[in-house]
Amino acid sequence: MADNFKKKNRTLSELLSGDNLIKAPYELEFLVEKRLEIACSKTLTKEEVSQFREAIKRNYYFQMYYDDLPILESIGESYNRGIITDMDNYTFILHTYIQFEILFNKDRVIEIKIQFIPGLGKDITEDKEKCVDFVYNVYWKEVDTAFDKRMEKYLVAPSRRNHIEFNWFAIINTCESLIVAIGILLKLYFHALKKDFSERLHYKELNNNYQHERRWKCILDDVFTLPAHKSLLAAALGSGTQLFTLTMVILILGVIGMFYPYNRVPLLTALIITYTITSSVAGYTATSVYCYFGGTNWLRNLLLTGCLFTGPLLFTFCLLNSIASTYKASIALPLNTIIKFVLVWMFFATPLYLLGGFIGKSSQTEVQAQSQNNKDELKASLTGVKASRKILKVPRFMCYLPQMALAGIFPFSAICVELSSVVYSLWGYENYTQYKFLFVTFILLLIITALINVGLICCKIVSKDHKWWWRSFVYGGSIGLYVYAFCIHYLLYKRSDMSGSLQLSFFLGYMACICYALFLMFGSVGFLASYLFLRQIYHSLHYSKT
Repeated sequence: MADNFKKKNRTLSELLSGDNLIKAPYELEFLVEKRLEIACSKTLTKEEVSQFREAIKRNYYFQMYYDDLPILESIGESYNRGIITDMDNYTFILHTYIQFEILFNKDRVIEIKIQFIPGLGKDITEDKEKCVDFVYNVYWKEVDTAFDKRMEKYLVAPSRRNHIEFNWFAIINTCESLIVAIGILLKLYFHALKKDFSERLHYKELNNNYQHERRWKCILDDVFTLPAHKSLLAAALGSGTQLFTLTMVILILGVIGMFYPYNRVPLLTALIITYTITSSVAGYTATSVYCYFGGTNWLRNLLLTGCLFTGPLLFTFCLLNSIASTYKASIALPLNTIIKFVLVWMFFATPLYLLGGFIGKSSQTEVQAQSQNNKDELKASLTGVKASRKILKVPRFMCYLPQMALAGIFPFSAICVELSSVVYSLWGYENYTQYKFLFVTFILLLIITALINVGLICCKIVSKDHKWWWRSFVYGGSIGLYVYAFCIHYLLYKRSDMSGSLQLSFFLGYMACICYALFLMFGSVGFLASYLFLRQIYHSLHYSKT
């Protein structure tokens, strides 16, 4: 029987997900039916009986693959022998008799089903040795289903369990938040900006030498002065843009049906490959922004960009891997494997960072040379020569923390319904497969984040506060803080059954990395929206002045 339990060589994605596949003792030859075939026989000790019983209590399941089709079933069942619901009154049955029904079309396997024969399982209620024979039957049935449609069942099944109406409710909830965001932005525009534009045009018709600017117009010379810590901001924008590109690619692959439930290996493989390839996007964006800010040491900025997200992710991975090693969990990787993985990633990612940075530096130099005459339009702001105007004291609700809380609560309220389903799928038994709903929700979330950011930055400039660079980034990224707070709430009060330091550390650690990625990604979205908005209104103001 030793050959039947031969281990499969694990791929990188299987190593990261902790999958440790072995060859099962069930022999399923094509079109060969079997009756009462014994897969293996084993004498279970008292300790093994107790372990199986505890596994049944915790709803453990087994997972197998046949022709890349997943099989997912519980290892046993329990039922109450009386009225009292105490666990001492339960009978525990270990599934030992399995019947396979395999559907085929010509020479292709279409579907595989299994069922357990009632009354033929092994009673393991008592702690004593049990001699167990694992028996199986195999039946074949021909169907007309096309081979290229055999995965549709696995894509549809989760939506029935999660209720497709739930996804529509999430979309409606997101649209409601979008309408509120649009309403707030329109109110700010008509009551703050449009009125000032009309006033300027009116005075310009009466007096061409009108020089008395008021409110947001008087900070024209200051609004584009260089931000503090420009290298860090450029690196954050590069990492955020890379993560945004990664998310879009994964969602598009999900929409076209590249992923299916019960198998996370394709998803992990796509994440690793796409993240490595998009390093060029991070390098290009970070270097372009850094040179736009007047930076010169773009190679050091590229190093900061490469470490800004990958560094904390690698640190968290190594820490959690050390915890898993102490528990001797299958997900723990040996140190030499980690080193090889890091070296391979650096071998492919580093040249892409440099390539993107070189292209970004070259293109930015060309743009700056062409736009030399436009520096007057920006009032020499990018040189940082002119001293910035003193910022007046604003009401408490206009301060940093209240506005950051407001900036995050609107986007979070738009996704909280869908987020619950995503988190449950991420840490549950199966992959999330409703990528069409998730893609629509993500696009709406981008629009809401951009609108809310523009609205808050508009309030700042109306109050003559010209320091918007970092605030626009933090406002957009604040949704990551709300998502992490939701994860803690999910862990403590909702559907999570996780316990123990291993599960808790993995959940909190990896969700912290995910929320950090959300902070960088939506921070970049908020920054870009704010920059385009301010560039548009102040260029319009300059042209109306000239």
